Amino acid sequence: MSTNAIIPCGGVGSRTGLDYNKIFFKIDGEEVILKTLRPFLRIEEITRVVVVYNKVDKDRISTLLDGIEKVVLVEGGDSRSSSVQNGLNALEKDADIVVIHDGARPYVTEKLILETVHKAKVSGGATVYLPITDTIKKVDRDMHIIDTPDRSEYISIGTPQAFSVEKLRYSYAHTNSVFTDDTQVYEQFFDSVSLVLGDKANIKITSKEDLVTKFKVGIGYDTHKLVENRKLILGGIDIPHTKGLLGHSDADVLTHAIMDAILSASGLRDIGVLFPDNDNTYKDIYSIRLLEKVYELISEKGYKINNISAVIMAQKPKLKDFIPLMIDKLATTLHMEKANVNISATTTEGIGLVGREEGISSQAVCSLTNLEV
Repeated sequence: MSTNAIIPCGGVGSRTGLDYNKIFFKIDGEEVILKTLRPFLRIEEITRVVVVYNKVDKDRISTLLDGIEKVVLVEGGDSRSSSVQNGLNALEKDADIVVIHDGARPYVTEKLILETVHKAKVSGGATVYLPITDTIKKVDRDMHIIDTPDRSEYISIGTPQAFSVEKLRYSYAHTNSVFTDDTQVYEQFFDSVSLVLGDKANIKITSKEDLVTKFKVGIGYDTHKLVENRKLILGGIDIPHTKGLLGHSDADVLTHAIMDAILSASGLRDIGVLFPDNDNTYKDIYSIRLLEKVYELISEKGYKINNISAVIMAQKPKLKDFIPLMIDKLATTLHMEKANVNISATTTEGIGLVGREEGISSQAVCSLTNLEV
C-alpha cells in the first residue's frame, strides 16, 4: 500500500497578466511548479507524484521536470475533473491514498500535506480549510445584494485534499458532472470529508498581486577611517567637520551600508564585488552615483524597495540637523517616499574606534518585494 500525489497544472496565466502558464513563473529564481513539488518529493510516504499538465506545455514541463525521481507526467483533459481522472489512471497499482494539490500553490508545507493524508486514512477523505473572516453577501446576477449569511456557518476550502483512491475512483466513475473541487465529487457518494485547519500562507496564485514574493530582507554594514584633508560625506550630504572619511570612493559609510543592504536582500553580490577598490572608474566617486546603479540593478530584477532603516555611529560631529537632508537625498535617489527611509545617529559613549573618533560606522536594513511579471 502506498500514498501517491496528483498535481493538476492545466491553468493559464490570464488573470495574472502572464502570457504563459503561471506554474512557470519564477519566485526567487525558481519556477512555481518546482516550489510546489518540493515538499511532496521530500515526504518518504509519498512514492509517486503525478503531474497533470496542459498539452500546450508538454515540451516545457518535460524539460523542466526531466529526471526528477518520483515524478510522472500525464497530459490533462478539457476540465479539472477530467485532468484529475487522467491522474488517477497513472497512480501506482497499490496506491490506497491520493493527495491532490494545485500546482499553483507553491507555499504548501510538509506538515499540512501529512496532516491531510493521515486524516484521510481514517475517514476516507480530508481537505484543508480556513474560517471565513469577512462578511459574506449573497448577490444575484446583476450584483444586487439579496442576503447576508451568517459567516460562522461557512468555511473556505483549498488544497491539499486527500482521499481513499478506491472511493475517489468510484465517485468519478459514477458521475458525468464537471466539478471545480474534488470534495464535491467525493461527497456525491460518500460522507462529508474531514477537515484540517489550513495555513493562510498556502495561497493559490490567481492574480498579479499573488506573484509578489514574501518580503526579502537584507543587511549592510560599513566602516571607514577618519583622516584630515578629506570631506565628510554621509548619505550624499557634505557634513562640516575637521576630518573626513578615507576610502577609494568618497567613503560615504551610510550610503555604502544601504547599498549592501539592498544588494543583500536582492541576492546580488556586495559593493566590494560590483565596485572594486582597484578599479579607477570608482576613484573618489560620489557614492550616490553608485546607489543609482544599485537601484537600476534591482529594478531590472523586478524588485521594489519597501523601506530602509539605517543608523550612523559617530562620536562627532552631531548629525541630527543633517539627517532630514540625508533622507531627502536617499529617498529621491531610490524613488521612494521619504516616510519609508529612516536614518538615526548615535555615539558609542567613547568606546571603540568610533568612540575614539578614529572612524565612523553605519549599519542598514532593507526590505524588498518582487513585482515583476
